[in-house]
Amino acid sequence: MSNEEPEDEDVQVQGLGFSSFSRGSGKKSGGDGERVPLWLITFTDVMALMLTFFVLLYSMAVPKEEEWSHMTAALNTEFNKFYSTRWEEGPQDSINIEKLDFSSALDLEYLQALVAQLVEGESILKNIVLIPQDDRLIVSLPSDLLFDVGKADVRDKGRKALFALGGALSRMKNRIEVIGHSDPRPIDSDSGEFSSNWDLSLARALKAAAVLQNVGYRRPIVVRGLASARYEELPRDIPEKERLNLARRVDIVIMQDDGSRRLLLEMGR
Repeated sequence: MSNEEPEDEDVQVQGLGFSSFSRGSGKKSGGDGERVPLWLITFTDVMALMLTFFVLLYSMAVPKEEEWSHMTAALNTEFNKFYSTRWEEGPQDSINIEKLDFSSALDLEYLQALVAQLVEGESILKNIVLIPQDDRLIVSLPSDLLFDVGKADVRDKGRKALFALGGALSRMKNRIEVIGHSDPRPIDSDSGEFSSNWDLSLARALKAAAVLQNVGYRRPIVVRGLASARYEELPRDIPEKERLNLARRVDIVIMQDDGSRRLLLEMGR
């Protein structure tokens, strides 16, 4: 019986991703398998357990609110990227103050969904029509909801409708225009307080805008009176009486911007 110990002792292990392990030098000898030191397996297991331990510690930790806020703010500043709209694009050497996007206006699709939900929830708004366009959202209110015939003072029912809309509009920063419309039939100036359809449509738009501002919309409102200028744009395949009813309306036009770009352009003139 020999007292000499073998220089290397191979241990065959199946199913662990290695063909053999060695307690020796780790060099290849003889067979096709690759010798891996056994201490490396133990070391790998310990590292995996330590990683799991620290992950558990981190997941159970409660960060300090102030420090967490500083960290998230720093990450947002460093990694967030903001892209301007297409009409503000241009080569880098042509970027100037006119191309900067300062708008804080809400997205029109989001606003359409918001106003549509409001209309569904308020029975007094059931006859309001939403007309989405590329750069604006038109909220069209029939004149018989807001005014008596030939009058510009907002009736109680119309005031309630404008109050319901104004509550939502007061929380947004989009630019707003209020446009009055009338039908093409001439006004009897001798018996009425308005000399023309233009006077009537403008007065109605002014009254509606005043109610919106009373509700809480504090941004400037552009007011227009178009009389029957848009009457010919109404479909001709509907009865004439319905066309006349559609022509008499007040439109609240919600723009895609908040007016800051226009203000900058006016200041630069």
